[in-house]
Amino acid sequence: MTGKSFTPLRNTLIPILGILGLLLLAGGCARPVVGGSSSEPPSEGPMIANLRSYRLEMKQGQVVEVRLPSNPSTGYRWVMVEPMPAVVAALDDARYVPGRTDVVGSTGEERWALVAVKPGSGIIRFEYRRPFDADTVGPAQRASYLFEVR
Repeated sequence: MTGKSFTPLRNTLIPILGILGLLLLAGGCARPVVGGSSSEPPSEGPMIANLRSYRLEMKQGQVVEVRLPSNPSTGYRWVMVEPMPAVVAALDDARYVPGRTDVVGSTGEERWALVAVKPGSGIIRFEYRRPFDADTVGPAQRASYLFEVR
């Protein structure tokens, strides 16, 4: 059997697989929207934002809780690296909520409760870093959230 018998199949299959790969890659780059206009009724409690949430559409007075995975036993913690935009305000200080309490050193979450105070948009940026590291050491992770308040 020669390689020539597979040429038509290869010439058809490779471009199709390439297009499918590009579509999957583009879909993976999409930024999720939390709190967008949907037909679902609003849920009880605050809207939740995590590492997969990047754009938050909110109404004035609505509360969002930003939850970021954290493990203080490593020395790392999340810090807000820019001033809070005027469209949101903090309801309380950041707090750590442990995950599994039966496992020493298990990962929990750092949480910030924020309320939409006026229409507009703004970005909050967080970095996961150790406070004792030199300024030249970059953060282990970053998280950014675009708040759009209606």
